[in-house]
Amino acid sequence: MPKDMKDIVSASNAKAMMILAMSIFGTIGVITHFIDLPASVIVLGRGVFGSIALLIIVYLTGSRLSKEDIFGNAFTLICSGICLGLNWLFLFEAYKSIEISVATVCNYLTPALVILVTPIFLKQRLTLAKLGCALLALFGLVLVSGILENGTLGTDSYGIICGVLAAVFYTAMVILNKKLKSIGSYDRTFIQLLTAAIIILIYCTVTVDFGSLNFDAMSVGLVILLGVLQTAIAFTLYFGSLAYLDAPSAVVLGYIEPILGVLLSVVILGENLGLIGWIGAAVILGSTLIPELLEIRKRKRAQES
Repeated sequence: MPKDMKDIVSASNAKAMMILAMSIFGTIGVITHFIDLPASVIVLGRGVFGSIALLIIVYLTGSRLSKEDIFGNAFTLICSGICLGLNWLFLFEAYKSIEISVATVCNYLTPALVILVTPIFLKQRLTLAKLGCALLALFGLVLVSGILENGTLGTDSYGIICGVLAAVFYTAMVILNKKLKSIGSYDRTFIQLLTAAIIILIYCTVTVDFGSLNFDAMSVGLVILLGVLQTAIAFTLYFGSLAYLDAPSAVVLGYIEPILGVLLSVVILGENLGLIGWIGAAVILGSTLIPELLEIRKRKRAQES
């Protein structure tokens, strides 16, 4: 069996590495704001440079990709990689179309969507509390969208739809990942990144006129940064930390990403959700956290009994 991502992280530094990983993920939206390239090209660069950087990490750590594990999960891996690519495509399109803070919050509808679809795809029981929290998260989206104040989504409709679609495809990837069997994190992440890059390359070949683009040094440098730091390195730290952290710690620390993403958009970009928007953001994040905490509490009680 190949070494896993946990080799880079130890029990003593797992929490710090998770905080670092979530903080790195939280900067993606703001960095994207300063890249003067179409969303699809940014995603393509992220996938390509992320895949290359991850291969380098695998080599430097003395690890190996397992062909047996990869081929044994090939169909599910490819499907989840396609979902990852579409998640990125719609998320970065949302970043380019609406405020970073709104796009970030829309993408974080994923936990609520997972709650709604797991009874269908994973045969898990949907409790009344979980259903209520999921519906509350959707209500939070209504508040963030501004439709209650304006009576319509207006010019933000395209970006908000992209943000919600990003959450939908991330939800699909989460469900597919739960169906993977006996595969290391390096194997899973590399194939998903590579598949995402290939899918977006095909999309860009059809839709993008590369000759008309201005590949300035700053934009290219930031795309490489997204691939190396925000993808390969951050994923390595994230999955490595999960191997050592208990569920409560992982859940709570996971909320650093959206909270930091929103705060950075306010501090650096001067965005303002408005009172109703802030309430909506809090409702979405809070309603997606509560079911996780309830599940953790339930497991703890079961262990004690």
